[in-house]
Amino acid sequence: MRFSRTVFMIAALLTCATFAVDAQVPVQPAPAKIGVVNSATFSNTTGGITRYVAAMRVLEAEFKPRRDEIVQLAARFDELQNTTPSMTPPQLQARREQAETLQRDITRKQEDARAAYAKRFTQLTAPIQKTIGDALVAFSKARGLDIILDMAKFPEGLLLVNPGVDLTAAFIRDFNTKNP
Repeated sequence: MRFSRTVFMIAALLTCATFAVDAQVPVQPAPAKIGVVNSATFSNTTGGITRYVAAMRVLEAEFKPRRDEIVQLAARFDELQNTTPSMTPPQLQARREQAETLQRDITRKQEDARAAYAKRFTQLTAPIQKTIGDALVAFSKARGLDIILDMAKFPEGLLLVNPGVDLTAAFIRDFNTKNP
């Protein structure tokens, strides 16, 4: 009995000693390989991602009539704001009422256009953005990168010491080649 207790105590002490030694040896993490992209350049008409630029052009063409209408209404509103000293009080009152009505119409049309634009933007770009995200992951893995930082997300918080880590142009070329 005493022998088995002694063996047990020695085994327990050795185990504790092993844990103590292991706890003192710090684990050295492998250095991370980091790449940088600037997603703001994806929408550049020259040198951007072709599919994304095409989607933005479609969106611009779809909403140009609404934008033009709002610009015309704003010009009409400005005209109503201009008064001459020869106008009578009833004429001034009528212009003010027309301007107020027009201002409400402009505000409503702007809000409707913003909501429709946001919805259509998502419809057009969400599949492309998913493809871009998947391609960026594959692109990073092919180059052995552990982390990709997007300069567009925190432009003041990222200082590039080595411009060679900026993979934006290479990624855009690769993406446009594989996703015409």
